[in-house]
Order: sequence, then structure tokens, then C-alpha cells
Amino acid sequence: MNKKGQAALEYLMTYGWALIVIAIVVGVLVFIVAAPTGNVRCSSSDPTKLNVVSNNIGASTAAGDLVITNTSGGEMTDVTIAESDAFGAITTVDGSAWTDGTTDLSVGNHTITVPATTTAGTYSSGTLDFTYTDPTGLSQSASITCQGISLTVT
Repeated sequence: MNKKGQAALEYLMTYGWALIVIAIVVGVLVFIVAAPTGNVRCSSSDPTKLNVVSNNIGASTAAGDLVITNTSGGEMTDVTIAESDAFGAITTVDGSAWTDGTTDLSVGNHTITVPATTTAGTYSSGTLDFTYTDPTGLSQSASITCQGISLTVT
């Protein structure tokens, strides 16, 4: 029998597993260390009505943009947005002045300017509660919650 082949196989089995473990540990460390510090994530309570497309809240300025999509299937009328926690009063939607209860959201994307009121490097969380009338005339509601570490300096 050839003892060299057995020795080579034992060497590969022993040190191969060690190399796999080292690669996994390095991968996990890179993932953890490379995570951004200013990472505010937003999610919708009901993506079938309002869906969060993107946000840059807490990125580098005192205000951030939250892009949402009206996915309700029709125009939302008499829309009111109640802000809580880390968010100040909404002032503009799609670049136009926002007035609760008088502005409508058509089907599609809308950019909401959110004035954050948190300090740089702190954990922030806030909620935008939407109440509106759907195309069938029923009163509806949905919430968007954002949380994470803010880079915003106020």
C-alpha cells in the first residue's frame, strides 16, 4: 500500500477544516466591522398600502428624504401624517409644501423630507403614522417606523 497517499489525505482533512473555520471567522469579522455606523432602516406596517423604497435619514444633514410608494391601488386623499419620537414636523412632500388633511398621494413614489431631531452617533427611532381615505371612501391607516444610528448633526 502507498503510505504517501494516506498521509496527504490526513493532512488535507486536518488542516482543511481549520482553513474553513478561519475563513468563516474572517468573513464574520469583515461583515461586522464593515457595517455602517449611520444606518437608519425604515419599514412599513403594511407594504400593501405604503411601501418604503429608500431613505437617507440621518445620513449627513439635518433633514433626510424618505421615498415611499403608494401601493394601495388608488389615490390616497385627506392624508394626515403624525410624527413621533426622533422626527420633526413634515414640511415637504415631493418638493411641495405639506399640509395635513389637504394633500393627496397619488399611486407611485413620493419623497418625504423628514427633519430629524437627533444628535450625531445616537440611536434614533421614529414613526410616521399615515391616516387617509382610500379610493372606496374608507378611512385607513399605515405606519412607517425608522430606527438605527444617526449621523445627523442638529
